[in-house]
Amino acid sequence: MLSIVIIILMVLFVPRLMVLLSDRFKFLNMLGPVFLCYIIGFAASFLIEDTSIATTVAEVCVPVAIPLILFSADLSSLRRLARPALTSFLVLIVAVGLVCAAAMLIFGNVVALAGDINGMLMGVYVGGTPNLIAIGLALGVSEDTYMLVNTCDMIVGGIYFLLILTVMPRLFRSFLPKFDPGRNAAKDESLEGALGAKFIAKKVPFSLKMLLERLPSFLLAIASVGASLGASYIITGSFTNMMVVMLGVTTCGVALSFVKRVRAIPGSYVAGQYFIYMFSVAIGLTFDLSMVDLSSLMLLLMVAFVQFGSVLLHMLLVKPFKIDADTALITSTAGIYGPAFIPPVANAMKNKEIILTGLVCGILGIALGNYLGIGIATLFKLIF
Repeated sequence: MLSIVIIILMVLFVPRLMVLLSDRFKFLNMLGPVFLCYIIGFAASFLIEDTSIATTVAEVCVPVAIPLILFSADLSSLRRLARPALTSFLVLIVAVGLVCAAAMLIFGNVVALAGDINGMLMGVYVGGTPNLIAIGLALGVSEDTYMLVNTCDMIVGGIYFLLILTVMPRLFRSFLPKFDPGRNAAKDESLEGALGAKFIAKKVPFSLKMLLERLPSFLLAIASVGASLGASYIITGSFTNMMVVMLGVTTCGVALSFVKRVRAIPGSYVAGQYFIYMFSVAIGLTFDLSMVDLSSLMLLLMVAFVQFGSVLLHMLLVKPFKIDADTALITSTAGIYGPAFIPPVANAMKNKEIILTGLVCGILGIALGNYLGIGIATLFKLIF
């Protein structure tokens, strides 16, 4: 009983501590709250005798997180997106899918569950970490696999992000046309400010008022989970078909995002991210260290192949469409990292006119990621 109480308290409050520490210390901010929550959970697993309840907690957090994250997605903003930017993002989706297929051919026999993992990678490199987690849950992968894949993604993603801030702008600009503000910029300062406020994390004091402001979105998320469980029972005869449940909560989140009053609820995205952090603590508590072996190195190589291969193939495929370098790089960043990373990349490129383009594409990626990841994993199971 004591173990259950400790685990629940950890899951509830460790994420808040990790967010505060990430805000204060640059090195911890580079690691990110998700990874820090994994590490704290993993360290605590050696001290807590029975961590079985953590698996149940983890499985509850993700279905609630996904609609919360999507409620703020202003997909109507796609109308403001310049055609080259939308073309570039669609080409990115194709590039990630093709490279995932190539990864299946190369690593399919040496990486366990390569099809499911490539589905997760499809989701994360079109959308973000929440998509990776949701797809893994939908496909029924183990908690250990979640943690290994996300850790590999953090290592590879950290290396590539440093390249984006240093050499990648020069590489893209040497190969692709120069940015043309009149043709390629999406301009709407009020929309840019609104999206930035929703999807780029800022310090929010913890208070009763803050909790009450987020209560409506939480209740809608619970209702979305309930509707998805009902759909699962109607379609499969079981309440616990996680593929149907995850597709259901994704669809509810996207559908409700078109309701202006739902979009206007403050803090939905941040609340959804907090549930992802809670999930990360719970998964860390259940991680089996014996899973780390030589095959983990092959998994790291596969993740690196998919990420770097997707970037290079995207750069090659946008060339015939005459997509400019800045648009190509910011849409690639939007897919691989999501909206929160757009401003620092735009600053590194010394081009703030592409921030709105990146934010909108990042939001689109989060909305599409679960469908694409689950779809391609299912396709790979049929083919390979």
